[in-house]
Amino acid sequence: MEETPTAAPETIAPPTAKKSDTGATIESIHRLMQDVAETREKVRTLRDQLKDVMEQNEEYRQLADEIKDLTKKRAEAKRALADDKDYQVLSADLDDYRLKQRDLQDILSQHLVLYYNQTQQTKIVDQGGETRSVILSAKVGKTEA
Repeated sequence: MEETPTAAPETIAPPTAKKSDTGATIESIHRLMQDVAETREKVRTLRDQLKDVMEQNEEYRQLADEIKDLTKKRAEAKRALADDKDYQVLSADLDDYRLKQRDLQDILSQHLVLYYNQTQQTKIVDQGGETRSVILSAKVGKTEA
């Protein structure tokens, strides 16, 4: 049997979306991605200009130098604390709980997306009886190789 080549779809759209709707959405996404990139560059330029203006101010430069000195002293104090056993235990516990919190937040986020996909609702009642909003968020990732 001879196989006929099939073209891969350009975009993957949900079954309910029309091809023309998807095309318009992709076009809007591309336009917005360009706008975001241009705005990001303008923010970067303005931030650099603002930094230049601040560094021209004598009082600001003096305070910035004092902050650098204090930051060095703080780092030295932290190094001294690192030798303290109580500090080490508490710091390790804090790291563990931060990791656990991040993992739980990721799991909760996945479950909220699943809840939304199943119900199409952006409100949920929590265990205390309070109605809470479900906030969905999406970002465009880095380019793939």
